[in-house]
Amino acid sequence: MILNLSLLLASLGGFIALALAMEKHCRQLLHRVLSPWWMRALRGFGWLLLAAALALSLGQLGWSIGAAAWFGWLSVAGVVLAFYLPKWPGQREAAKALPRRDKHPATQPSAERLLGLRRAATALLLLVPVVVLGLLLSAAPKPLHGDEAVHGQVGPWSFALAQAERKAPHQVLGTPFKAFEVRFCERCDDQIRAAYLKIRKPRSLRAAGLVFSGERWDRRVEIQIPAKARVSDGLWLTVEGKDGSVHHAAVDIDKVSPELAAYLKGES
Repeated sequence: MILNLSLLLASLGGFIALALAMEKHCRQLLHRVLSPWWMRALRGFGWLLLAAALALSLGQLGWSIGAAAWFGWLSVAGVVLAFYLPKWPGQREAAKALPRRDKHPATQPSAERLLGLRRAATALLLLVPVVVLGLLLSAAPKPLHGDEAVHGQVGPWSFALAQAERKAPHQVLGTPFKAFEVRFCERCDDQIRAAYLKIRKPRSLRAAGLVFSGERWDRRVEIQIPAKARVSDGLWLTVEGKDGSVHHAAVDIDKVSPELAAYLKGES
């Protein structure tokens, strides 16, 4: 939710800044033209917001999904701004310049009221980039894209494995559980039927642990921590290919989850 809202506001803020950098739209929105310095600053800031939205989308969702999500929210922001600009306060005053009789003159908005509406709407638009920057700075990177993710190779496929949260295992009816996320390369994912995770080396595919579920390039699983498990047992990733092949890869627990390692050592 925070990611989608950030992309929308960043795209909308970028378009607004670019619109204010154009004399026609600046006069339409502010009823005056800004200085050349402000026009250049707004143009640069607008492109910076759009680039920041693209970088955030690619960093959180990957190249394929991230690019599509960025174009999608870019289109939404463009449509919203295109339909809203004609309804900006004061845009129809020119069409009503000719005097005419009105049976209810008291119902006509005063000039002071229109001016107040324009100022309030402009202030809200100028606050959008501030909100966008706050959301971008507060958005935490996904675990799989952080420095703590462990990268490796299981059979012919490369992967990144990370703990879902930097916390010790949580208890469910006295049983400890820990969640992990895995991501395979885009080329690899088309060849994979299922991926499993467990502590201790599996003896067969039936004992490979719990299967990852979720989106195509972002899979998640919550595994049970066995009794008397040790750090030396390791995390074992089992991947079954669509060709029937099965491959295993061991991952050091202390590397992928220091919190789980501390829990197993009795330090938490």
